[in-house]
Amino acid sequence: MSQESSYSVSDDEKLWGLLAWLLSIVGAILVLVLKPNYRYAKYWSYLSISFFIIIVVAAIINSIVGLIPILGMIIQILISLGLLVVWVIGIVKVLNIEWWKPQIIYDLAKAIGIDKI
Repeated sequence: MSQESSYSVSDDEKLWGLLAWLLSIVGAILVLVLKPNYRYAKYWSYLSISFFIIIVVAAIINSIVGLIPILGMIIQILISLGLLVVWVIGIVKVLNIEWWKPQIIYDLAKAIGIDKI
């Protein structure tokens, strides 16, 4: 965390980090292609890609549990609300210039290379 806290983040880089998180996989790819030197924005791009993968997995789970009457609908709503809450927390974290490490999302991001930025 010491390297991260000593890293100065410009407003432009913060904006690109926000775009990476808000626009999901599209924003993440844009940042990685257009702003490869923006470390903070790249960090959020990796988190965004990981979160996108989790959303896809959650969509598959939602389609399966949707086959269960009533209980399936409740589970779908809870999963969707959980994802929405994580997305909103991410927006707040990126705007506050925090190097957020959400449990599963960050672990997945480590697997795809977030530690190499």
